[in-house]
Amino acid sequence: MKYYGKKSLSQVLLWMLDIILVVGVGLSILVYYNTFFKNTGNINGKNKIVLGILLTIGVVCIFLIVFELRKIVKTLIKSNPFVWSNVKSLKKISVKCFIIAACYFGNFVASFGKEKYKFIYLDAKGIHTDTEPIIFILAGIFIAILAGVFKKAIEYKEENDFTI
Repeated sequence: MKYYGKKSLSQVLLWMLDIILVVGVGLSILVYYNTFFKNTGNINGKNKIVLGILLTIGVVCIFLIVFELRKIVKTLIKSNPFVWSNVKSLKKISVKCFIIAACYFGNFVASFGKEKYKFIYLDAKGIHTDTEPIIFILAGIFIAILAGVFKKAIEYKEENDFTI
């Protein structure tokens, strides 16, 4: 199967991103409803506002990442991935990853004392980890490096275009 161009793996990825957007809107509504209206449980007052803001920032960043990924995938479908818009999109995605990691750290601070941070733990429901901030930091760094690689590739491409 082809990686880029029409009828390629890139086209499948674009469809998946479209599905993620639609399902993501529904899941976001469900999460907000269950968290802030139905099962408020231990969340109250100031904490509810802080957690609501952090959740909203994180959710918005995730949607913005998906939109940027869609832009990148569309250039893959057009068989022209080394364009400046992809460098900009990768930089935006990198920043969004760092913002999401900061939201997780904000959540740990806001929820301090309620539940202990557990790097990895096992219970009756399975294996759980609280490594999301680390994952988003590493993803942000990797994507920033990838943006630099794309930038260099475009510079080489443009240099070669001028010599022909």
